[in-house]
Amino acid sequence: YFKLLNSDPAAAAVQQGVKDTIRDMFLCSDRPVLQAIFLNSNCFEHLTRLLQNSKVWSRSALSPHLSCVTMETMASVLMDVHGRALTTVMHKSPAAKEVFKERIGYTHLFEVLVSLGQPSRHLLKELMNMAVEGEHSSVGILGISNVEPLLLLIQWLPEMDSAELQVFTADWLRRLCCINRQTRATCVNAAMAVRLLATLGHHARLHRACAESLVGLLGSLGSQSLSGGELLQLLRLLRPLEPGQAHPYVGPVLRAVLGMVRKQGLESAMQYFDLSPSMAGIAVPMVMRWPGPAFSFLAWLSLDQDQQGLPGKGDKRKQLYSFFTPGGTGLEAFISSAGVLVVAVCTKKEYMTVMLPDYSFCDSLWVKVRVTMNYIPFTSCCIGSAGHRTTTPPPSQISDPPLSGAPPSARSSLGGILSTQGWGSLLGGKPESVTKLISAGTQDSEWGSPTSLQGQLGSVMVFHEALQPNHVKTLCSPGPNCISPFKTQEAELGDLATKLLLHYSPKACRNPICLDLSPNLLHGRLTGNKVVNWDIKDMINCVGGLPVLFPILEQLTLLTSENHTAADPTGSELISPTPDVATSPGDGDWVILPSNRSSEARLEKNLVATFLLVLKHFLQRHPINQESLLHSHGVATLGGLMQKLPASLVDVSVLVSAQLLVEQVTYEKNQQLLQQLHTHLLFNFSIWNLGDFPLRIGHIQYMSTVIKENRKQFRKKYGVQFLLDTIRLYYGKSVSREGDISEDDNQTIRASLCGLLKYYISKGLTQEEMHSILGYIAAIGDEEQVRDGWMEGRNGQMTRTEEELSRMLLEIVLCVMWRGVEGSDDAAWLERGQVFSALTKLGATNELLLPVDHIKLSLMERMLEWAVTDNREATAAMLPQHTENAVRLLHVVQDFLQAEGLVNPALWTEKVLLLGVATSLLLLHLWQYVNKLLYMELHLPQMPDTNGSPSFFEDFQLYCNSPEWRVYLDKYVRSWFNYEIETFSQGHETMALFWKECYESFMVNLHKRERERGESKIRFQEQFVEPFSRRGRQENLRYNSMLKQLHSQHSAVLRQWRGARRSLVCERGPWADRQQSEMHWRVSSAENYSRMRLKLVPNYNYEDHRQASALRDNLGVQQQRVTSESLLLEAVKQVKVSDLEDDILELPEDDPAATNNTSVEEAGQKEKLVLWEDCELVTQVDVSPGRLELTTQHIYFYDSSTEKEEGVGQDFKWPLSQIREIHLRRYNLRRSALEIFLIDQTNYFLNFKKEVRPVLVSKWVNREMTNFDYLIQLNTIAGRTYNDLSQYPVFPWILSDYTSEELDLTDPGVFRDLSKPVAVLNERNAKAVREKYESFEDPTGTIDRFHYGTHYSNAAGVMHYLIRVEPFTSLHITLQSGRFDCADRQFHSIPALWQTLTDNPNDVKELIPEFFYFPEFLENQNAFDLGRLQISKERVNDVILPKWAKSPEDFIYKHRKALESEYVSAHLQDWIDLIFGYKQRGPAAVEALNVFYYCTYEGAVDLDAITDEKERKAVEGMISNFGQTPCQLLKEPHPVRLSLEEVEKRKGRLDASPLSIFQHLAELKSFFVEGINDNVPLVKAVVPKNQSHSFITQGSPDTMVTLSQNCLMGTHGWLPYDKNISNYFTFIKDPSVANPKTQRVLGGPFSPGVEVTAGLFVVSHDGKLLFSGGHWDNSLRVTSLVKGKTVGHHIRHMDIVTCLSTDYCGIHLISGSRDNTCMVWQVLQQGGCPVGLCPKPVQVLYGHTDEVLSVSISTELDMAVSGSRDGTVIIHTVRRGQYMRCLRPPCESSLPVSILHLAISYEGCVVVHTCVEGKDKNGLHLYSVNGKHLCTEGLKEQVTDMCVSGEYLVIGSEQGFLSIRDLLSLCAAPMAMRVPVRCVSVTKEQSHVLAGLQDGKLIIVGVGKPAEMRSGQITRKLWGSSKRLTQISSGETEYQPACNQN
Repeated sequence: YFKLLNSDPAAAAVQQGVKDTIRDMFLCSDRPVLQAIFLNSNCFEHLTRLLQNSKVWSRSALSPHLSCVTMETMASVLMDVHGRALTTVMHKSPAAKEVFKERIGYTHLFEVLVSLGQPSRHLLKELMNMAVEGEHSSVGILGISNVEPLLLLIQWLPEMDSAELQVFTADWLRRLCCINRQTRATCVNAAMAVRLLATLGHHARLHRACAESLVGLLGSLGSQSLSGGELLQLLRLLRPLEPGQAHPYVGPVLRAVLGMVRKQGLESAMQYFDLSPSMAGIAVPMVMRWPGPAFSFLAWLSLDQDQQGLPGKGDKRKQLYSFFTPGGTGLEAFISSAGVLVVAVCTKKEYMTVMLPDYSFCDSLWVKVRVTMNYIPFTSCCIGSAGHRTTTPPPSQISDPPLSGAPPSARSSLGGILSTQGWGSLLGGKPESVTKLISAGTQDSEWGSPTSLQGQLGSVMVFHEALQPNHVKTLCSPGPNCISPFKTQEAELGDLATKLLLHYSPKACRNPICLDLSPNLLHGRLTGNKVVNWDIKDMINCVGGLPVLFPILEQLTLLTSENHTAADPTGSELISPTPDVATSPGDGDWVILPSNRSSEARLEKNLVATFLLVLKHFLQRHPINQESLLHSHGVATLGGLMQKLPASLVDVSVLVSAQLLVEQVTYEKNQQLLQQLHTHLLFNFSIWNLGDFPLRIGHIQYMSTVIKENRKQFRKKYGVQFLLDTIRLYYGKSVSREGDISEDDNQTIRASLCGLLKYYISKGLTQEEMHSILGYIAAIGDEEQVRDGWMEGRNGQMTRTEEELSRMLLEIVLCVMWRGVEGSDDAAWLERGQVFSALTKLGATNELLLPVDHIKLSLMERMLEWAVTDNREATAAMLPQHTENAVRLLHVVQDFLQAEGLVNPALWTEKVLLLGVATSLLLLHLWQYVNKLLYMELHLPQMPDTNGSPSFFEDFQLYCNSPEWRVYLDKYVRSWFNYEIETFSQGHETMALFWKECYESFMVNLHKRERERGESKIRFQEQFVEPFSRRGRQENLRYNSMLKQLHSQHSAVLRQWRGARRSLVCERGPWADRQQSEMHWRVSSAENYSRMRLKLVPNYNYEDHRQASALRDNLGVQQQRVTSESLLLEAVKQVKVSDLEDDILELPEDDPAATNNTSVEEAGQKEKLVLWEDCELVTQVDVSPGRLELTTQHIYFYDSSTEKEEGVGQDFKWPLSQIREIHLRRYNLRRSALEIFLIDQTNYFLNFKKEVRPVLVSKWVNREMTNFDYLIQLNTIAGRTYNDLSQYPVFPWILSDYTSEELDLTDPGVFRDLSKPVAVLNERNAKAVREKYESFEDPTGTIDRFHYGTHYSNAAGVMHYLIRVEPFTSLHITLQSGRFDCADRQFHSIPALWQTLTDNPNDVKELIPEFFYFPEFLENQNAFDLGRLQISKERVNDVILPKWAKSPEDFIYKHRKALESEYVSAHLQDWIDLIFGYKQRGPAAVEALNVFYYCTYEGAVDLDAITDEKERKAVEGMISNFGQTPCQLLKEPHPVRLSLEEVEKRKGRLDASPLSIFQHLAELKSFFVEGINDNVPLVKAVVPKNQSHSFITQGSPDTMVTLSQNCLMGTHGWLPYDKNISNYFTFIKDPSVANPKTQRVLGGPFSPGVEVTAGLFVVSHDGKLLFSGGHWDNSLRVTSLVKGKTVGHHIRHMDIVTCLSTDYCGIHLISGSRDNTCMVWQVLQQGGCPVGLCPKPVQVLYGHTDEVLSVSISTELDMAVSGSRDGTVIIHTVRRGQYMRCLRPPCESSLPVSILHLAISYEGCVVVHTCVEGKDKNGLHLYSVNGKHLCTEGLKEQVTDMCVSGEYLVIGSEQGFLSIRDLLSLCAAPMAMRVPVRCVSVTKEQSHVLAGLQDGKLIIVGVGKPAEMRSGQITRKLWGSSKRLTQISSGETEYQPACNQN
């Protein structure tokens, strides 16, 4: 049939019938047989060939006049036909799918389909049908059976020309793949995300709707799983296509990321056992003896809904576990066909079950199941599988079933607890359980035949004791993804871990082995699959942490209103109450919104709000992400970037999202992060002022709500002063608001802020806050603004304000006249009366707010009230005075009412009358008179008593309404009316005289005040106006300082972001720029322990100095005049900004104590200030004034220079434990400075006002240090420092031959005469110098005679040598007034420079240390234009080297060899005498022609005696320019260095130390030690380098630590040297390794598949701790080698830790992981000894795209180096974690290359071992510290371990070779071990090499027996031991590899 179709072109038309033909064929009963026939007939090949030929046939069969469209239509029809045929053949046949995949492949199918042209919609549907194996619209029922066609469709999308087809396909793909969890899981497992990302990369070919559907699909899949590599590709997808433009996908991807990170419902397990196949499960080993009294089963599981079946024939019971004995009895639990959990106990006769009918497990949710019951012994166990298969016996053998529902018998073992627990909460109430008892053997009929769980199973635990409910809750609460519940909940679980029988975790499984994580080692066997999903919240920490999200926000700042989706116009509805213009924060507060899917969905329309929601969900329940955001200053960056957003993006949705973010962090209880959110987000008005009026008022409402919840916390930082500054800065009348809100809105916001201000004041006002308010009033000088500020609104505010003002003034007047005037005599009342006279005069001449009579009346009312109070509360002594005052007051009131009341009856108020009567009745003498006169006792019996009752006034007021009082008034009082008129008439005359006197006194005083007004004005000016003005000026200064600080902080934030952004966009960053810019470099301040500044770091402030070149060449560049100040500033920026390591600034941290009252310090451990001193921090280009503070814990320097105000400061803080040494220094010839060296070789040069003196120590003579180290130490002790160019370290010229082709260091003639100064090496120069000295005479007598007017070391000389490297290039230009010096005077040739020195007696420059270690200064790597030589016109570029140097590195190497040569060693003391010794001064200096200008010598100038500042500066400049002679260290000749032969003889005599193996490579011998752990590979053997011994144990052995592959630890005794033993060492085996009871084993199993190698372990430098990786739970563990117990357990990596390394000084540890990251950890020290690791890593290093395999670290050189399976070596800095460079070792093979081993040498050289995949090609590569590839050496063996010691590389190999190689050449002859070497190390004295072998032997390689060694036994004893060393030593046998061949 296929032959017919393929052979006859005419049959092409027949092919359309293929579909129906093949489909009809397969409608038979034996379909599988037919499928096999088709497969055997190679049907797929035929169908594919038909498809390929169809286009050719269609063209040949159709007429020529038919259009191309018709031909394509024909081809499309044929594609549809063949697609259906393929679908039919592969339908429901996994074998057919595999055959097609192997023989044809979907890649080939895709190529064929694409070649046939554009697809039709029918073909696309057919491919979807192929994936579903049915109608694609039924995917929810059928699921996805074959995901490959869907991947093909995704790949095809960019090739489709039709936008409609693209959108149709993408839309259906999203529906098919996201319909449920199973389809998503299928697509995730097929790596569909990778295919999606590749397709999205062709964004130009995709319709926008299609792309958005694909991004939505990616988001849905990512919510299930997204790996680190996929996340990295997603971020790189968003890289801007053009600078300054946002990527078109930024919005959809941001929403997709939100979907990924926002988990809906209960948490799902990220790793689980997929037990879907019917035969899947975990087989558990036989348990012969049950260790406890009960059985408890605990597991996480999930079953999907579509797996639920209906009861009936063919039902299956899904086994959760089955534990049976050989006799068929036991326990099992299963999920019934109805989805109900059933627990069963099977005995020989009965099968009893208990089920939970109220809860169905088939709901796709992850639940925790716990079953506890009494123990039944069993020997056969299965988890999740069909397990023990029971066979139903014949009916005759089945006993009668028990009664239904009968209770279980007493002997039944099912009596315990049965419960289920959902993730996050327990099931409501106690579940109702139903029991059932049937005959044994009928269970299959009752419940269905057993099958696998057919679901997903998480971690499983089985305990041999009953679990308590609190234990279950504790184990369940962390969720299904908790790796180590016993570690995280150790306190709550107690000793529960000891009751664990077995523990399986998907994390600790590698098919088919399931590691048992309990100590019982019952490893299971998995049948099924382990599924690994990755949570984006974890994976973001594998690509850069949360900062990788900020470039997305940065792109949002580039959006405009045209190209972003507008925010939801109804978003303001989320604010409640709606902001009203008259509503202040005190009246209506912000409503705290609940965070849920529906509330967030409305916010997603705004991309900035979406970004904040993404951030919120990343932080939710994720402490590592919270720490990442804190560590990277992410919140400050967030605030800084949000200030750059366009106003259209800042709306109410952003505010609500910010609220949700703050609320989430509040819930997380991360106070430090919350504090930063308050500072940089919530209280950052610069962000919210971008929005409109509703947003701003809503922000203030929310802010008010937050403040009122915790007023005390916010008051100090965001209290009165903050609000006043905010009003003044943003809402003052002088603030420009062009295009901003209106003035009315501005006034409303100002009123709202003032309402919050009044809220603070209402809760109390401090003196400081009062000063702030007064300062604000004084500063703004705007009365109207002050008045408006205290108004709560605009409507009706003015009236209320005037009334309040009047009432306040009235109270003040009343208080002054009643309380302020003492006494009751006439003088007192004359004073009081003047107030009324003044009111009368004011009312006559002015219009008052109230009538004068009403003001007087109010005063009298208040005076009457006070009179009543005074009399009621008066003491006996004060009563007469108060009584008289009351009487006089009544007269005043009476007169006022009689006089004014007749005119104005309204003045007769009830209050006045009542007060008057009450006052009268309270007066005792008046009362007696009235009582007697009116017969009150008789006629008024009910009248209230006047005995001083506090309620008398109220009682009397009520009494006045009674009939008794009314009758009395009518009957008796009115009859006295005439008497009263006469009496009051007389009183009115008296009062008239009183008022006259008052008025006259008032006028007299008025005239007196007029006369005193002048004096009063002066006093007012002094006491009020000037202080007020001064307060205003002070406030303005404070305000301006605050503004400057805000600007400085904002600048620091942006610089911090720029620095962080550089690491993101570097070549290995997640946002790597599409076009990487050229990198430029500068010298780093990092030093190694020989004080070599070897390293270059990126120079992000690079300047090519073309202007300086043009000025040198007089090219007339049009420019403004360059001043020295501007150049100096530029140089300062060049160095100071760069010294901050690429603009990474430590932002000011808030004091945690302010938010956390609980002190973290122990009692008595709080930091206290010990002393402080003003000083100067001296760097190469600047001097920064500041203050040094020394506390009990730290040393601080606070920079107070002007640059600090610009954000560029030199502040530092270090723990005292990090200080290694402190040297006393000179500065400007004064002994007034200190240089502080830290353990990591960081150093600081500080100058003080007080002088100090140094001390000298030397080890050079005995050859205990190299010539270079000795010279650098002499320079250090003599005050020379890299930080002061005028005191730069000085080194000698050592060679005189710079012209020969080869350099012969054995020829003395090639060396310079070190006994003479460099200027007088030839006799002609010596004669001229001598004559100059003898003829010199200073008439003034100030200047002494000198041989040289210049100096051998000064700042200009240093810059001359280092002109090609920054910052010295900039410094040179500054020195040369803004230009390069002319080319002929530049350092351009070493031979030419030497010739000049020998010819010119005035040029006396010696060398600098860089000539011996720093080849980069000889190259013009920055391509500076240094000009052309005048004669030859040759361009000055790289330095011309001597002929014997082939490269700069070769020159440095040979020059260094020359320095360490025997000739220099024998004569170096002569040069030391000239520079540092007795020939430096005095007659010896004159005789040696070694006298310099007087200003260069210490003590020649007394700077302290110069008081004139200008003169002092001039002298300091002269000292700096001339140079400074070092301190004189020796007053007598320096001793001669011993020769090599003399040193060896001396060592032999003194029995002092062993010989170095590297100096006797030809004399090495191997010895072996066995019995440590025979036949178990020895993977670690090391002698820690810093072992401390007390005085008592001096001379006792050191510790050697060994570790075997089975984790057996040994701590052995080790003495490296004793000349009386033939092997020159003593090894004392740890006795515990041989005794199983005392053996110490490293705890915790390793991850399955991890090879236990030396790289997984690090021993602390004191030998007390073992750091280990490779553990199954991703942990880095710290084990005490003394106790053999785990003392630290750190889980921060997201995958297995694969390698560890530590630095030379033991400060830092670096770990590499499968998660592609490295982490730098600080080793905790206590008393100078390591005690563990800090709980958080110091740095997290990113950049690799595959598993990290090797790491190395050098803290002193600030280098962290990592190698990966991706074939790259990446170098970061240790201190700041910044990316430096990437190395790619060369390889001829195209196969992947892995970096298996790394090592860093003492001088920073990096040795890299590479292996091509398959381990057949190995290579060693050497790189310089600055990344230059130096050499490569191919290897024939596979390296297993390597280490660097000094200038040598030690390597062990799989083929059994141990080789010691020269580091620079990588060449050496290997030593054969015949057995694979597993580890190598060099002892601390370089006396031995230790090698661990595959067979467990320890090989010790050392120098053989010297000829002169004495024979005989040793008599010296160990510490208190009676054994001889020869008896203790087990290493006396020489290793003969030939005798140990396998």
